[in-house]
Amino acid sequence: MFVYYANYQHIHLNNYEVSDERLFENPDLRNTSAAFLVDTSACKIPHIDPFDKSVKRMLKNGTALKCAVKDDLVYSNGSTIFINWKAVNNSQFKNKMKYCKYEVIWRPYNEMQDHNYLKFINESNEFVDRIDISDEFVRVKCYTGAGLDLYTNFFSFVHLKEHVEDRCEKNAIRFANTRNEQLNILMLGVDSIARNNMLRYMKKTWSYLVNKVNAIDLLGYNKVADNTFVNIVPMTAGKYVDQLPWNESIRWTPMDNYNFIWNNYSAKGYRTFYAEDHPDIAIFDFGKSGFKKPPGDYFNRPLSIAMEKTKEVWNSGHYCVHGRIETDIVLDYLKNFAKMFQSKPHFSFSFITRLTHAYLEEAYKADEIYLKFFKDMFESHYLKNTVVFFFSDHGMRFGDVRETFVGKLEERLPFMLVVFPPWFLKKYPDIHRNLQINTRRLTTPFDIFATLEHILDFNGVQKNEVNKQRSMSLLDEIPEDRTCDEADILPHWCTCSKHEPLDIQNKTVIKIGHTMVSKINQDLKDSFDVCEKLYLKSIKYALRVIPSDKVLRFEQSKNDVIDRKVIYGDRVKSYIDYQITVQTKPGDAVFEGTLRYDEKGKTFDLVGDVSRINKYGDQSHCIEQHHLKKLCFCKIQL
Repeated sequence: MFVYYANYQHIHLNNYEVSDERLFENPDLRNTSAAFLVDTSACKIPHIDPFDKSVKRMLKNGTALKCAVKDDLVYSNGSTIFINWKAVNNSQFKNKMKYCKYEVIWRPYNEMQDHNYLKFINESNEFVDRIDISDEFVRVKCYTGAGLDLYTNFFSFVHLKEHVEDRCEKNAIRFANTRNEQLNILMLGVDSIARNNMLRYMKKTWSYLVNKVNAIDLLGYNKVADNTFVNIVPMTAGKYVDQLPWNESIRWTPMDNYNFIWNNYSAKGYRTFYAEDHPDIAIFDFGKSGFKKPPGDYFNRPLSIAMEKTKEVWNSGHYCVHGRIETDIVLDYLKNFAKMFQSKPHFSFSFITRLTHAYLEEAYKADEIYLKFFKDMFESHYLKNTVVFFFSDHGMRFGDVRETFVGKLEERLPFMLVVFPPWFLKKYPDIHRNLQINTRRLTTPFDIFATLEHILDFNGVQKNEVNKQRSMSLLDEIPEDRTCDEADILPHWCTCSKHEPLDIQNKTVIKIGHTMVSKINQDLKDSFDVCEKLYLKSIKYALRVIPSDKVLRFEQSKNDVIDRKVIYGDRVKSYIDYQITVQTKPGDAVFEGTLRYDEKGKTFDLVGDVSRINKYGDQSHCIEQHHLKKLCFCKIQL
């Protein structure tokens, strides 16, 4: 048997022979144990290197996104639209474009109108320099002197709405004495990004959030259903879609009929915001009726539809509207909302799809965009009283990587990063402790819903729920022994591996024990002049951790509710982990370690460091290197 040794505890660029350092410069995977993301008595989720040898050859280098148009002929600043005459004179419209007008993008909200319906109304007077805007969404069109249409662009603005402010003030007074803290909420989702894929292609954003603003990184965040809609509903309504109740036979029922978390916040004095890109496949609109009335006080769908229908404004693979990236257009709208209401209670939900929906490597395009957004938001102090949930719905559901064991795990493990204001964590240290513990516990979208409810009615204490519910607040400690059954995760979505004790006399177990001792000796080899070579004396304990057979055979899920079925195929080759405790001689040291067996390559890798679990006292007095003291048995004993 060929034995290959590797240490996966810290993964850096120089561990890999690759062609492009931009892609493979991997951040230190902080908070990640060597072998398992979650390692509890009831759930063991394997930690797989994002650049695992089984998928590394399939990974493509990402490319930066630059819009084909350099300068927009018309732009906005604050609540004003300007004509950029310098850009005009450097364009094909030099000496042709003479003036512009704007129209309001208006959607009448009533039961009779389709969710894609909109109108352009209230055309403005001509302007040749600048014009102030008091409306929310506008289409700007620019013309020749003879009135021929030359150029179109779109803009959004955030203004105070009198009826919203009146409602919020009344509701805020009603509920003023029901909570100790009033935290704002910013929920920002990105389609189809596994935590592992974030570490591959969005490492700058991940590193900024985790290392600079101390985001809570939920390593055990497990999706609960197949696609976007059926994972977002548990997060925002606390129910599976069939429990709303919703199914395909009533797909054209307005989504207004159901209660979502933003409705709860609105009822208690919060201004609300809802934004998406790519309106054709929006969460509540793709194959559904959408909302007849805006789900938020600020709702960008009319703008999004108007842009989508205007084909001539798009470029760069339908990622840009003239010189602006579509994602930036959504994020700027969100930023302006957060800026406007930074001192007033507000809730925002945004979900951005187009950039990352189809290919793993397209997440690279998103990295600089989200990094800039979050740096601007945090450094401008717009989020000083806000809890941020930055997340994905699921990992990539298609492609070559998805056909591997690594890809099957990634599909089920989207990223979820949560940032609380520093003052809040300092004021409530027990909650801070719980959040840190929960990074290594099994969590789901249902828990995000429970957390949002907890924050809304936060009275300064933890709920301390002892009963194991499907939805559990992250402000409380998630039970160490939580199972997929208790979290209401179906077997084919559950990433918790099965584990079973092994006979310590088993031949394979004995081979694994010798392998671990060989690894220890490899680390000691340069110190054999003072340290004894170690030999296996006995095996104390052995455990095998095997991925779920239903996960390994899963191919696809069909239908959300009616005639829902799961299609299984052949079992893919996977990794099997062996946790083993050995005693060595001389010295009777007791060591623990994990070896990972690759079914395809038929090799064993030692994953991470070996742990010494009994005292070694003066046994290693002869050596100074700290990392070797737990391993060395000196030839000369005191």
